[in-house]
Amino acid sequence: MGVQNFIPTLWSDLTLDKYTERAVFRSLLNTSYEGEIKTKGDEVKINSIGDVETSAYSGTVTYTEFDDYSRTLKIDQDYYVAKEIPDLDKVQMTPKLMGDWTGKIADAFLRNVEAFIAAKYSEAGITSGSTTSVTSITTANVISKIADIGTSLDEADAPDTGRVAIVPPWLAKKMSLAGILRDTSNSAILSSGYLGEFQGFKVYKSNRITHSSTTWYAPMFFIANDTIAFAEQLMDFESMRLEGKFSDGVRGRIVYGGKVLRPESLAVLYCAEGAESAI
Repeated sequence: MGVQNFIPTLWSDLTLDKYTERAVFRSLLNTSYEGEIKTKGDEVKINSIGDVETSAYSGTVTYTEFDDYSRTLKIDQDYYVAKEIPDLDKVQMTPKLMGDWTGKIADAFLRNVEAFIAAKYSEAGITSGSTTSVTSITTANVISKIADIGTSLDEADAPDTGRVAIVPPWLAKKMSLAGILRDTSNSAILSSGYLGEFQGFKVYKSNRITHSSTTWYAPMFFIANDTIAFAEQLMDFESMRLEGKFSDGVRGRIVYGGKVLRPESLAVLYCAEGAESAI
């Protein structure tokens, strides 16, 4: 009776909850969009506004037109999961089993989503080095190198507020050993992966940073909820009796898309883990 008792909204809601709470990259993006997402190929409007200019006052005031900075984002990514479940009824009636199954599904979707967003490093308007000119990071230079990124954002007139850095685990370790991460009292309510603050950046750790073996890594620095836009829809949770087996199958699907709205506020530091001097 597992298929007949299948509750798609339960699977969808629990998966989405776990997917959201475990996200790093995705939690820091502009997800304010208009439009309905039904399938791959749909388009949505990402809400944003342009800059405001000043004019010299000479006794009269002229109003400039509203600058709609909104962009169209195409939903061009489409992935699914499909798993055999021996006893679907037992899973749905056992909270821990439901949590385990939906957690695994959420993690599978999230690996694709986070890697997709991390690949946006290639659209950065600010770059330090390249894949063939890589900075070796040690505890001796990590402070200055990240401070340089902050300076580059300053010079590009990127906002001071909302700055975030997403770094690979080894770089997070270098920052920790250098003593530059400052935790805050509200860290418990922040997203997964949060480490602390440095030079105006909220620093997050992610294993999805784009890299080529250990030759180079591309940690990203940008403005949360502004620089990169993202839209997704978790959909099509279904169950079916598997032909030729005494078990049920559950499948689900996610469609999504992302776009760099402000490349001038996206920076990438091409780097690799450097060896530490012996003490």
